[in-house]
Amino acid sequence: MSTDPGPLDLTPLPERLAALGPSPQVAALVEAEHARWRELHDRLIGIIAAAIDVAVDHGTPLQEVLDELVDRTRVGLDALVPDRIDPAAIAALLRAHGSTGTVHETADAVEFRHECGSGLRYWRDHPATATVGDGEVEGVPAERPRYCARCMHTIAGHGGGRWTVAPPADPAEHCTWRIAR
Repeated sequence: MSTDPGPLDLTPLPERLAALGPSPQVAALVEAEHARWRELHDRLIGIIAAAIDVAVDHGTPLQEVLDELVDRTRVGLDALVPDRIDPAAIAALLRAHGSTGTVHETADAVEFRHECGSGLRYWRDHPATATVGDGEVEGVPAERPRYCARCMHTIAGHGGGRWTVAPPADPAEHCTWRIAR
């Protein structure tokens, strides 16, 4: 019997680990390292969000900040998700960032509705985070966190219209990533 939930699954790590049935000691070690990684990831997201806020607060338009962040990124998105937009690779990226949620497949698309483990998690933990103004960044709805604008901007540039992101209007809701087939 296979315990692999499949390439598009967004089951949380603790549930995936439990399905494998490791010894309690191994499970505890994995859980401790995952918690440590989550703390490091949350710190990184906080630093990125703060850097964006500092730049905008000092007068640089958010669109310019996002363009420069993408231009200066040393690890290209293509190194994480290949040029061919593959829903399994997107699911792996979401799992790596601690996202949990559901997957809906149709003949023309795969849609992930998930509790984003990055920007949306930051927004839930910091509800007063700075948001995007109306028309401030093309394609980004107003009142979404600047960090979400970073995600949308990067994916819009990479996805060529096949991979899109729609962040929710409220941090308690789910983000939607859609990958056209």
